[in-house]
Amino acid sequence: MERYSELFDENIRRKAHEFYLLCHNLKRWHSNGVLIAMDACLTSSGLNYFNVVVPRVQAFYVKYIKTRRIIDSHDILKNWGELSLFSNFKNKRVWSCFFEVLTFISSSKKKQERDISALHRWAVSADYRDMRSDPIGKIKGIGINTFQYLRMQSGVDTLMPDKIIRRWLERQLQRKISDDITCISYGIKVADKLKISPIELCWAIWIKESGEAEKIPV
Repeated sequence: MERYSELFDENIRRKAHEFYLLCHNLKRWHSNGVLIAMDACLTSSGLNYFNVVVPRVQAFYVKYIKTRRIIDSHDILKNWGELSLFSNFKNKRVWSCFFEVLTFISSSKKKQERDISALHRWAVSADYRDMRSDPIGKIKGIGINTFQYLRMQSGVDTLMPDKIIRRWLERQLQRKISDDITCISYGIKVADKLKISPIELCWAIWIKESGEAEKIPV
């Protein structure tokens, strides 16, 4: 296999490392668990990430989080009926998924614990190979991509087996990848050979394949 520097140009490598650090240091989306959950649930619907998901999460941040009208998962659940959330979640399945993820975060938090810390604690112990036994994994609307994306943004060094990642790995390995579990396994092994983290590899592939690095917010 080619070296990392031969597979991705310097700008992509720099950007991918920046996003790896944000995820690894629990700084993605301003370290806000509500925004991380919103991003993941909206992404699960198949909406265009750059033109739909990102603007909706950013708008919610500006209107509710930045102004401190909403502080955390408990606060958003308490005010659920009063928030203009349906404009963000026109897909009822995704809307319900977001509510259930926030309910889990809120109920699992320890006293004085932040949402992001509760998410990280969950993500570390979660097992994608048995995700249907997991409290978040068994939520209707949560597939393995959403499950892994949540774990990545919650600081766990893993990989999301979506079609973009799978196609890239198949090209590099020159073999078909039959299932999601195998995709994650191969991705982690490739990242190890390239001497980078799986999160960083994921971001590098996404940035390269999308060609829209500057549209991805921190």
